[in-house]
Amino acid sequence: MRRTAMLATVVIAASVALTGCSSGGSGEEQVQGPHGYTLSARSPDGSLLWWDRSPESGLTDLILEDPDGRFLASCLGTGPLLCVAGPEAAKGALVIAPVGAERAVMTWYGQEIELARGENVPEDAPPVFVGVMPPAQAEGGYSLQVFDGAGAVVMSQ
Repeated sequence: MRRTAMLATVVIAASVALTGCSSGGSGEEQVQGPHGYTLSARSPDGSLLWWDRSPESGLTDLILEDPDGRFLASCLGTGPLLCVAGPEAAKGALVIAPVGAERAVMTWYGQEIELARGENVPEDAPPVFVGVMPPAQAEGGYSLQVFDGAGAVVMSQ
């Protein structure tokens, strides 16, 4: 009996250890976002865009977190909408674009920055885009142009 209990303990411990080492097959780090939100995009700096839509109101809700999971910015609306918010060192540009949008380019104080297009968004939801802007190093401002698949501007601000 004692030997059986010891063997069972070893088997359980080995199973738990092996389960903890399992990567889930994707090879990519699994991240956990806000409850009910879907990971939609990663910006080039590693920041995460989380997406959700209210079934009651139809509002799209975007949350941008830095690579360490800290909140940077959010955007809530039906679109088309541009939200720019966050700390000076890492302003988030969040876009809820019109249907048919394929690309978004932010001109940030003279520098053109291609925004990442969100994925894992239902087909009946508006497209979303995200970018983390570098600190502004010149006078001026920013503007946004969103393009459809043919290259026509479908939104600008």
